Amino acid sequence: MNYVEKQYNIQATRNKLSKKQFCTSYDKNLRVKIPSGFVSADVFFYNTNNNVLDYPFYKYPKFLANSINIDYSMLDKGMLYSNILKYNSGKNARNNSRKPLNLNNFIEIFPLSSRNKFYFPGNYILRPIYAFGGRDIIYVHNSEDFNKAVKYYETHRDYRNQIYSDKEITVAKIITDLLLFKRRKFHLRMYYIVAIIEGEISCFLLDTGKIITAKDPYNLDLPFSKDVHDTHLSSTDADYFFPNDITLDNIKPNHDETNDIRKDMKIQEIRDTILKGVRNIARVLSNIVIGLANEKPKSMLFENQQNGYYVYGLDILVRDNLEPVLIECNNQTGFSFHTIEKKKELSEIVYGWINKIILEPLFKHPGKATYYARKHKTYISP
Repeated sequence: MNYVEKQYNIQATRNKLSKKQFCTSYDKNLRVKIPSGFVSADVFFYNTNNNVLDYPFYKYPKFLANSINIDYSMLDKGMLYSNILKYNSGKNARNNSRKPLNLNNFIEIFPLSSRNKFYFPGNYILRPIYAFGGRDIIYVHNSEDFNKAVKYYETHRDYRNQIYSDKEITVAKIITDLLLFKRRKFHLRMYYIVAIIEGEISCFLLDTGKIITAKDPYNLDLPFSKDVHDTHLSSTDADYFFPNDITLDNIKPNHDETNDIRKDMKIQEIRDTILKGVRNIARVLSNIVIGLANEKPKSMLFENQQNGYYVYGLDILVRDNLEPVLIECNNQTGFSFHTIEKKKELSEIVYGWINKIILEPLFKHPGKATYYARKHKTYISP
């Protein structure tokens, strides 16, 4: 790893970085020993969200990197819905895709500039593409709210210190028929990997995720409150795992139970139903990724990179009929928890997963790595 040491020395001086900030070893998490002399280039992990640290490494030979050469905007909240339609229906759909597209699993997202898509009265959420952590989210219910929102964005700046453009503000209808967790709105953070291994694309969905809630109990009182409708780690009172913390006590309905779809279901059936729907969402995303590659998987690798993968974080609501709905696909994954114990538990799950679907196939089964990776239960088949 001489190249890493060399770049550390350059960047440490320029950016005043400690070695701990620059590079952390995860060797202790590897459960497979790399054969001596097997790899002729670096096995290489780095922070893909920091351009200062990324760029110097692109030209160096890498046997494996936790990055791929994909335009992340193609899966962000501004482009996602149009690409779902583009790569999952009509002539662009994969020929071997046997399952029909279920648009109930997705929210139509359009820019604020598409004024003709608003129908009032109605509930909409406005979110800047270049914002995070709930910043500058606005709820609108009528024309008056809409005009106030437009004026707000025309007079406020984003994190880049630029005035918001209405083409950079995404709009979606608000889903109200929600499954609740401890009487609160929640979303799942699920982990989804796109991997290019030995020249082939494979996609995987981890069957464990996080449950993230709003601060206050759910209601539809106007005006909408962020403490009721925004779901973030900071507003979640404890650390919860999906599916284990989905229990009958935690998801009691707050409406008439006589028509509740779950009343005759066992908890494992409820969990399995939700996960099945999330896997269907992941399959639709995989069609986008494969469509972007245009049958040339190696085009999704950087120069001098032999293999690569990227971990996305999928944010998913669940309707009260147990149908999941994708909110967005995050390229900043988010592994945080409130307690170090739960964070360690999640890290062990995620790293164990990467070991099984990426590292072990590559190092134990060279030449047949994709075949063995796809045998894992988290593989998303077409």
